[in-house]
Amino acid sequence: MCPEMGDSYKSIELKKSDEVAQLWEEWLITDTEVKLVIHHGETTGEKLYQPGSNRYLAKANISDVMYYVEYSPGNRHYVVHSAYAHRSRIVEGG
Repeated sequence: MCPEMGDSYKSIELKKSDEVAQLWEEWLITDTEVKLVIHHGETTGEKLYQPGSNRYLAKANISDVMYYVEYSPGNRHYVVHSAYAHRSRIVEGG
């Protein structure tokens, strides 16, 4: 993630179901990480769109963890449908 992003991601408001909140707890995913991923997708355009559903999938690498968030934009918030993460580390081979 770009350190020059600043704090603008903090103003993102999230809406999530109890199921999604439980999933985040199991995966140790925080609201801050989800906001960073959504902000990255929205500001860079690096996101996938699911036609007919108004859903997007964005991803971002934060501290060697790759996060994926499926969400829909609302009027003043983002509805988060799912989020998951996995450790990732890319090193050059020799």
